[in-house]
Amino acid sequence: MCGRTACTLAPDDVVRACRFQNRQGRSQRPVWKDAPGGQQYYPSHNIAPASHTPVLLSSKHYPGELDSISERVVQPMKWGLVPIWHKGDPYKLEYETNNCRAEGMLTKRTYKVPLEKGQRCVVLADGFFEWKRTKDAKQPYFIYFPHNPDDVKPQVKTEVDPQSHTEQKPERKPDPSEAKPELKPDPSEFKPELKTEIKPDPRDMDKMAVGQKISEEQTGEDEEWHGKPLLKMAGVFEVWHPPDGGPPLYSYSVITVDASPAMSWIHHRMPVSMTSCMENKHPKGPFLTTDEEVRDWLEFSEVPLSKAAKSIRPTETIQMHMVSSIVNNSRNKSPECVEPYNPKEVKKSASSNLMMSWLSKGKKSTSDDSPDAKKKKLN
Repeated sequence: MCGRTACTLAPDDVVRACRFQNRQGRSQRPVWKDAPGGQQYYPSHNIAPASHTPVLLSSKHYPGELDSISERVVQPMKWGLVPIWHKGDPYKLEYETNNCRAEGMLTKRTYKVPLEKGQRCVVLADGFFEWKRTKDAKQPYFIYFPHNPDDVKPQVKTEVDPQSHTEQKPERKPDPSEAKPELKPDPSEFKPELKTEIKPDPRDMDKMAVGQKISEEQTGEDEEWHGKPLLKMAGVFEVWHPPDGGPPLYSYSVITVDASPAMSWIHHRMPVSMTSCMENKHPKGPFLTTDEEVRDWLEFSEVPLSKAAKSIRPTETIQMHMVSSIVNNSRNKSPECVEPYNPKEVKKSASSNLMMSWLSKGKKSTSDDSPDAKKKKLN
């Protein structure tokens, strides 16, 4: 189950974090495309269903428009799939479609119809929240892909553009203690190159006019992403057209499976994560690399659903920590929502002190208004 997520990266950083190798083996960014209806994605530490969040999909869904720029597109979509036959307010459905159980995705019409049309996507997030039920309450946890740089290093290497950085190859093999500084060469060395290649092809100016961004491969930029890795969750999306003929609404559901042992002690369901960048053994076969799994899921015209569905399985490659119950209220958007929380070491914040002060005043006022207090005042 996935009932709340966090995604704090700005649009530019989202596409940078989704770098991949295209069919020619070149490193490339996806293209950011705004939602047709003008709905906005707002980075947040606490995102609830019905919000618009970044979703990765194949540019083949936009033939003649974006497929010539990049093989992939990132577009904000509404969380909670709206079936094409729905009538009325798309934000008021008779049943929840935030999550799609993998066991029924090919039998339930709501999900079967878009999947048969190849409308497969990857939902992007820093991580998601899940609540562990106890006898007295529910304790929230934040689940995410490991932030250890060593875990994502192989993925970064596979996404380096060998043609753009031919001269930098010797610097890619430094002493481990100097790895990070060496991965960030002096920008002044690239100024002449950036000045000559940053100009977009005039033929793409019409696409820029409608808010599309030129890919890194065209601009000549080739900066690696050294920030936190995004969690990539398999999803299915639909395009709903309002009866009044307005702009279409893109919406999605997160596909879930039975939880792996790493997750089952918190909840019995979990999203399908495609963020494993290591080849681990699995009872049904080896894990694929991130790019391979994502490519198989997105390339609907080349990879049949029967093959792509093999990526639909639980994963052990996750980390988690306990977080504060302030995340229970979706109106709380502060970084505190994802920060590690230890009930035994709770520090009183300014807001909690204010609340305690207010409660103490309330108790004092109540005691002053008691019958005994009134008698004392009369005497």
